[in-house]
Amino acid sequence: MAESHVVSGLVAKRSELAGLIEHYQAEVRRMGCDISHIDAAIKLFDPEYDLRTIRSKIHRKRNVYFKQGECARLVLDILRRANTPMATDEVAIALMKGKGLDANNAELVKFTKKAAITALRQQANRNLIQSLGLDEDGLTLRWKVAA
Repeated sequence: MAESHVVSGLVAKRSELAGLIEHYQAEVRRMGCDISHIDAAIKLFDPEYDLRTIRSKIHRKRNVYFKQGECARLVLDILRRANTPMATDEVAIALMKGKGLDANNAELVKFTKKAAITALRQQANRNLIQSLGLDEDGLTLRWKVAA
């Protein structure tokens, strides 16, 4: 038989998630009403306007640790200062040190590594840096500034 504290914890988590679902469903309904009112206002000013041509704006979660473009610039600076090609993890660690972030916070390390990977890919797509491929372990990419 399952431990009672395990069951009570799962019940509490389920209750929390069900409450969040109800909250966000209510928000979606409210926003749907708002869109209907805005559509009606657009039609008042321009009855011929095709509302299907309005594209949804992508909602992106803001990065609280790096300003817009800062991570990409820092990654490029790190690779420029490096004497040898660097592994992705090494770039992420240098990025954390450069920003003064706590390397003991596992969640922050994971977040910074993800940001570093994104920045490395962006810079590689711009041909500012290049990947030297995988190391012998088959898991680690090495990066350097493009010639």
